[in-house]
Amino acid sequence: MPIRKPVVADPVLAALLAELRLLHVTAGEPTVRDVALRCGGRISRDTVHRVLAADRAPRWHNLELVVRALGGDAHRFHELWVAARAADPR
Repeated sequence: MPIRKPVVADPVLAALLAELRLLHVTAGEPTVRDVALRCGGRISRDTVHRVLAADRAPRWHNLELVVRALGGDAHRFHELWVAARAADPR
């Protein structure tokens, strides 16, 4: 099942999600199951899918695990995540 890519109006959140999708593609587009296995069983496949198909900033712990499982720089994503959370009116 392909991962849904929602359209996001907020440019700050859109930048975070675009970086996450680029990281996913760069990592070879592993399946949700593969990413969950790379997380060492610390988060479920459903949670991985919610992070990868997000339309708002996910919880940092979940995002960090997915980013690390995909071989990304968690510090870079933390900066993007903080900016997205600050811009989120919810």
